[in-house]
Amino acid sequence: MKLILIAAHDPHLVIGNNGSLPWHYSEDLKFFKKQTMGHPIVMGRVVFEELKEKPLPGRENIVLSRSRSYDHVKTFSELELALEYLCGEEKVFIIGGGEIYRQTLYRADQLIITEIKSEHKGDTWFPEYRDQIGDKWVEEWRESHPEYDFVIYTAK
Repeated sequence: MKLILIAAHDPHLVIGNNGSLPWHYSEDLKFFKKQTMGHPIVMGRVVFEELKEKPLPGRENIVLSRSRSYDHVKTFSELELALEYLCGEEKVFIIGGGEIYRQTLYRADQLIITEIKSEHKGDTWFPEYRDQIGDKWVEEWRESHPEYDFVIYTAK
């Protein structure tokens, strides 16, 4: 299984503010959808609640929560249990939030990052990984836009 973290962050690694994205770029949402479509996505309870508890279509939605379960999506109390359940999958995407990213960064095979160029106020951050570019992470692909770049990093 290829474990892929997909996220958008600003220059200070902000990924969220007050339960939502601090920016809105429709091309970023389309990019996210294109990358994840047809593959399982794993998210924390708070992210699922931000989605109004509606599973994203075309992908198996897996929610990590120690306090809740949901009838319409598979819910696991621990990351390891979710990954065991998904072990036969070709690709599994981690879509947040901050704590789930921290738990999975060290074992990820790939990072798909939208680097937002402007600074934003936030209360949730992606874990630092940029200091390991060249050592652990190799930039494989970049597509630049005026307000953001799409970047794929692969683990060495």
